[in-house]
Amino acid sequence: MPVVLSVAYHSLDALQQLGRDLARQSLLPFCWLVVDNSPESAPLRPGDLTAAGDLQLELVTGRERDGFGSGCNRGFEHLARRGWGGWIWLLNPDTALPAGDELERLSLTLAQLPPRALLGTAVRSGSGELEPSGGWIDPGLDFRRRRVGEAALATAVSAGSGGGTVQLDWLSGCSLVIRPSAHIPPARFDPAFPLYYEDMDLCLRLAASGAPVLWWPVLAVTHQRGAGSQTPSERRQQLSTLSYLRFLRRHRPGWVLALRSLRLLLMTLVRLPGRPKRGWATLVAMAEAMAPFPRADPAVPPRR
Repeated sequence: MPVVLSVAYHSLDALQQLGRDLARQSLLPFCWLVVDNSPESAPLRPGDLTAAGDLQLELVTGRERDGFGSGCNRGFEHLARRGWGGWIWLLNPDTALPAGDELERLSLTLAQLPPRALLGTAVRSGSGELEPSGGWIDPGLDFRRRRVGEAALATAVSAGSGGGTVQLDWLSGCSLVIRPSAHIPPARFDPAFPLYYEDMDLCLRLAASGAPVLWWPVLAVTHQRGAGSQTPSERRQQLSTLSYLRFLRRHRPGWVLALRSLRLLLMTLVRLPGRPKRGWATLVAMAEAMAPFPRADPAVPPRR
């Protein structure tokens, strides 16, 4: 059975619901590890997430306002110190496991995968619509245009009894299974991506070293978007813009970076009078993105 790892930031209500879903699984995870990225503003306490039944809960104190990738890395390091070398299922706090047998089905599939694989599941909204939880990277400006949808789901289901997997370029960290110790050096997210794109970056880096990136849509989790964390809109805009531009710098040609940056700048300037705080946050992020990347962990390749 995998470990389930959730990175939390002001997400107590969502975590409590996820804990109830995990406790009623037909097979329990090895443990549920929660990394608290709001230890100063909204600290989690052991009594807040009382594990029901035999569900084993571990709470790790993160650093205030650390991003998703940094929180996952902290969880990876915690597990590595404990000697854990198995699979880890990253689940957002605002996900739900409605069927009750998701972990049992997942464990059977993981037993058939190469240890270096990355596996993503389908993610459905609260209304049942399939969210774009993975996709392909295309050349040109519209590099994110092709994302998984119902057509890819139909292809996977028809691949065989019980459904098959689809080879992708990237997977969403909302529901992502990885075995960090199977990679050399051990797989880690790059904290240079504070909000979004850290999952795409990880998939592209590991795929370049030969790791299969697979989407298994027969298993689906439900995503209550926006319920998992509370971040001020201006800060979210700044962090997401920074991650976006750094992703372009690392993974796309220079002309794509130049044109998309120019378009972003022009749109920001046009909207600045009506939305000054959001516009200023974007401009600050653009200036920061021009600086050298922060020094990376050993698992992260040299920057361009």
